[in-house]
Amino acid sequence: MEFNFNSNYPILESERLILKRITKEHVDSIFLMRSDKESMKFVPRVLAKSKDDIIEWIEQSDKLTESNDLVNFGIFLKENSNVAIGIIGFVRMNKSNHRGELGYLTHSIHHRKGYTFEALKLVIDFGFNIMNFHTIEACIDPLNEPSINLIKKIGFNLEAQFKENFYHPILKEFKDTNVYCKINPNHIKN
Repeated sequence: MEFNFNSNYPILESERLILKRITKEHVDSIFLMRSDKESMKFVPRVLAKSKDDIIEWIEQSDKLTESNDLVNFGIFLKENSNVAIGIIGFVRMNKSNHRGELGYLTHSIHHRKGYTFEALKLVIDFGFNIMNFHTIEACIDPLNEPSINLIKKIGFNLEAQFKENFYHPILKEFKDTNVYCKINPNHIKN
């Protein structure tokens, strides 16, 4: 698996959305999302306390992109392509096994409008057809029913369940994880 998006970062488009690289010019909208308790409810990260936290996160994301260990997109409405309404991408990649782990977050004011589903379709297509992943997985809190329903709707199946396998810093408790996967349709053996 060879790819390098440092010099030519992909831009993905659908009818309503543009998915593109997050830069420091998007700090304000990312801060609104990463500091919103409802948006971050099922994301095992500490809430952003300042815009400096977001700048640090963007810089860390850029380093992981440079080392080809992360591909992250901001989710933007075409009508306002400078304000991020979400974040989506491959937060972990197991290159030797051609697997990518999806991560996604949409600001709570944009929940239940179909934006995340639309963005997921774009990123999954990108993962299978451009990055040539064999399998894409999503690790989801079993209590996050909207996300589970969304990932099932797009063709993912439950493959594993882990009990209290990570500590959630906001909720201050150990949480379970369900792992949902989808195999590249071009790789399925008959």
